Amino acid sequence: MADTVEEPGARLRVATATSRDEREAVARLRYRVYVDEMGKQPPNADHGRKMLADDMDDVATILYVSDGDDVVATLRHVWARNAPGSRYESIYGLVAMPEVSADAISFTSRLIIAPERRHTHVIGQLLNAIYELGRRNGLWLDFINCEPRLVGLYEAMGYRRFRPTILEDHAGLWVPLALVADDVDYLARIQSPLARLAPRFANDPMHGRWFAGRFAEYAQPSCARLMGADEFWSYLTARIHVDEHPLLHGLGQEEARRILNSGTILRVKTGQGIVRAGDPGSDMFMVLSGAVEVRATASDGMPRIIETLGKGQVFGEMSFLNSRPRTADVTALSDVELLALNREFLERIGRAAPEAANRVLLNLAMFLTDRLQATTRNLVERTPGNLDLAGANV
Repeated sequence: MADTVEEPGARLRVATATSRDEREAVARLRYRVYVDEMGKQPPNADHGRKMLADDMDDVATILYVSDGDDVVATLRHVWARNAPGSRYESIYGLVAMPEVSADAISFTSRLIIAPERRHTHVIGQLLNAIYELGRRNGLWLDFINCEPRLVGLYEAMGYRRFRPTILEDHAGLWVPLALVADDVDYLARIQSPLARLAPRFANDPMHGRWFAGRFAEYAQPSCARLMGADEFWSYLTARIHVDEHPLLHGLGQEEARRILNSGTILRVKTGQGIVRAGDPGSDMFMVLSGAVEVRATASDGMPRIIETLGKGQVFGEMSFLNSRPRTADVTALSDVELLALNREFLERIGRAAPEAANRVLLNLAMFLTDRLQATTRNLVERTPGNLDLAGANV
């Protein structure tokens, strides 16, 4: 499979990685993004050769986009019937879906875009290609795990939530999503780019009805792209006092809308982990409803409760600012709604509206200073000895 797409100043080629050289080039791009850029430490990373590959690659179709000799984007596609072990079953709950044949299920993963190619149509080109490949071979249900910052993108393509979020070792927080590949009505209703491809194949309307009924509790959209900017803003302002929020101090309403509308709403169940110490992360979270508990490990090796956060409060701001691993655990004390904000969007705003971005950074610095002072004071009052907990980096 190969295709050529035009982009200003470049001639890009979409192809299947079959040779050893092609797959090693893909593995190097994965390492560059996952390890060098994002700071993740997957157990199968080859730090000596700066490559990231695993056993799933052996049974996968790996697509990539090249610009000349450089691989600038990639993803992989695995059929359920070929996936070894039970990992996918546990992540996606396939044992609870006996209605779906393994021959009609696939998993899309390892979507990697080089920094210089992000926010172009390359990602859409890859997803279109994998969609056509799957549909030609009988696909009607495709699963992915994605970071919070990419949920809006995938939901705009037609993927939907069907399970709670997952906190995974070495990777952080993931959101499981599923695409009912032949739900033509849904793809057309949300104006998915896949809607123009779906009619080329045989489609069964019962698949979409089954999914909508089976996973109704997860049906709420979670991003401005799908809800619409005005409705998303109304949803947020009904839950938090935007005019009084310290993160948005000094911003006009349009600037505040631009910041918050870049976020993704996450719904987390009681007792579920949101952030784990040692995980990488560049997301900051605002609590829209419910409450979370922050814990960190003291110098004596014992976990301590740092604070409980509720509606309108923020956590994750230090990793948002410095990209360093988290040093505290955060767990949902009740069913929680969170707004996840990613540093990458703030960096883009900084290029277009530097005054707004600088104001947010100043607000974060002031907010962080107040929190560190309060945390230190509380710990000194509550606990004897040096616990070395001040400044937990969540």
